[in-house]
Amino acid sequence: MPQHIKRLVSAFAVVIILFLVMQQVLTPASFGKLGHYRADAIPENEMKTLHYAGSAVCTNCHEEMQTDKALGFHAQLQCEACHGPGLKHALYADKFKDKELPDSLKLHKPDQRKDCALCHEINAARIKIVFDTINNTMIHQVNTLKHNPVNKRTNEKVICIDCHNPHQP
Repeated sequence: MPQHIKRLVSAFAVVIILFLVMQQVLTPASFGKLGHYRADAIPENEMKTLHYAGSAVCTNCHEEMQTDKALGFHAQLQCEACHGPGLKHALYADKFKDKELPDSLKLHKPDQRKDCALCHEINAARIKIVFDTINNTMIHQVNTLKHNPVNKRTNEKVICIDCHNPHQP
């Protein structure tokens, strides 16, 4: 066997051995105990502070909004996707029934064009509707530069929720 082939085989052997040694050194002890992930991640994640309540909790107090939303295109969208984390709101808002909520318990009310544009602005990476196929699972994209209505009387820009109900667009 030529000398350069022997050197190449030796170099590959060294690389493979280094890889196997590093794999043993860098793989956590709990990796693979419960599947193809680090089992110690479960208790670590349980220790993290919760921020989200889930849409099921929202319907306890806001059933009319859920009913309205269930009929629209946003039916599958979680409340906190637009309104932000709501765990504190869900836990403590009922203590302020007839009073105004403190700012720390108020949820974000998306009322600007930029809020809707987070999902609905034209994005070249998103799937597009082809040949007039209607698929309600796809996000309707809007060119915010072209669809930018102005109130003819006041000459102010109209925001999305002036024309579209966000719970049932």
